[in-house]
Amino acid sequence: MYYVAQVIRDECTKYNCKQCTLFCPEPNTLMYTDETHHAYVLTERCKGCALCVYVCSNLLKRDSIEMVYAENRDVAGVR
Repeated sequence: MYYVAQVIRDECTKYNCKQCTLFCPEPNTLMYTDETHHAYVLTERCKGCALCVYVCSNLLKRDSIEMVYAENRDVAGVR
């Protein structure tokens, strides 16, 4: 019962910037796929710090990542 990051795929694909992956403090948590050109979150590793949301929404004004309430670790990291 905590919050984890979730990438909004359609929004993320528009920008193809990869900036959020550089700021995540937890290694191998916020990843990027070159095949479909969007970031994704490994929710089992996400600590819920929301730094990626701050970078994407506040600094870059792209609003491609949101925090979602997860009751278990099986929640998807992309919608």
